[in-house]
This record gives sequence, C-alpha cells and structure tokens, in this order.
Amino acid sequence: MKKNTVLFFILTAMLALTTGSVMLAKPERPVVLDIPRGNASRILDVPYINQRERYPTGCESVSAVMALNYLGLEIGVDEFIDLYLDMEAPPLEISPGEYVSGDPRKAFIGSPYSEEGFGCYAPAIVKALGKFIDGEEFEVKGLYDESLESLCGEYIDRGIPVILWATLDMQSVRESRSWTDEESGIVIDWIAPMHCLLLVGYDKYYYYFNDPWQKKECAYLKGGVETAYKAMLSQAVVIIKNN
Repeated sequence: MKKNTVLFFILTAMLALTTGSVMLAKPERPVVLDIPRGNASRILDVPYINQRERYPTGCESVSAVMALNYLGLEIGVDEFIDLYLDMEAPPLEISPGEYVSGDPRKAFIGSPYSEEGFGCYAPAIVKALGKFIDGEEFEVKGLYDESLESLCGEYIDRGIPVILWATLDMQSVRESRSWTDEESGIVIDWIAPMHCLLLVGYDKYYYYFNDPWQKKECAYLKGGVETAYKAMLSQAVVIIKNN
C-alpha cells in the first residue's frame, strides 16, 4: 500500500459502503516504538496474546479474546474460532482471473490458522461475540465512522479496550485479491495489509495497542494510526459491561 495511492484507496474504500463493494487485507514489516509506559495518559492493563505461532491471520479473534479475558470471561482463541466465528472457504478460481467466496462482513474468509487466510470485518466479530457472551450482562457494539479521539474519550477513559481495524504496523494500503460474494453478487476488493488490534491507551502523541502481531502496549504515532484506521473503513468493536 504505497504513499501516493493512499488517498485513492481511502476514497475508494469509503465509496464501497454505498456501491456494494467491500475492501480488505494482509502483511509487510514492523515499525514498532518502545515508549515508556509512564508517558501515557491512560493505558489499560489488558492480558496479551501473540498470534504469530498459531493464528497467523487470526488477529481479529486474538484481539476479541484479549478483550474478553480483560472482562474476566474465560475463553481461549481456539475455542472462540472453532465454536463462535463463522468462516467461509478462501476465494476459489472458477475461471481464469475470476474468484468467488463469501462476504467478510459476515464471516472470516479462509482460516485464521492459515497464512493463506484473509480475515473479516467488524460485523463478523460482533456476531461471534454475540454468540458467546451473556446479553444481559454485556453489550457488544459495532462502531463505524467514529474518530479515534472519540473512541478514547468514550471507551478507553471508561476502562473499555477497543477492538480496532487498521493495517499491519500502520503501513500504507495496497490492492490485493478481488472476488465475488456468491450469495449477494457483491464484488469484494481485498486491501492489504489489513490488521486488527486492541486499542488500550493513548497520550498526546501516540495510541497504544495490544498488537497481536507485535507485543503488549505497542505505541504507534497518532497520524499513522488515523490514516490506517480510515483506510480500513473506520470500524471498531467494544464489549460493555451492563450496570
């Protein structure tokens, strides 16, 4: 995902919401900052899980399970994937250059256990979480087009981590695979390198994440996070404990 094309892909991704085309993604290389924890105005101490060894494309499920564990809900990543996450087969080539699969808003495309997996969007994680949690005790909310500043004010400041879609290491986006959703006929334009992380804190210059691909309390410059978040359609999920 390259510099001069970022604006094009952001505009195209936002247009997709009204034209029926969906956009998504996969990885390149890390720019991880080591910032002393004391510099942050607020960081939530959320249990950390790394995805690399067992869930190479399972960042959404790993982020969701970290959020659940923070709430005291005992569940492992394997259990979340195997019992609650809807999955579709990876894109199948039905004629030269023409692929079919599912809608990443409804299900994970491919397998989170495979390096060849693609991923899913916020609505698919909302659905998976809804199958697991007690709806009377907790509320699962999909959040769309909200600013990062408002996510921090509304949720981080209240002790609620945010499952957030951005890009791997906040890289620029690049065009990847396209396929047709067999059920709806919608064209899915997958954009790389899509990544899902758990937002746990912020200060004047940085947002802090439990990044499944990197480490606990990873710091990324605010500008890079804002660009990556918008490129991935400004989507997030929170789990709120009801009073």
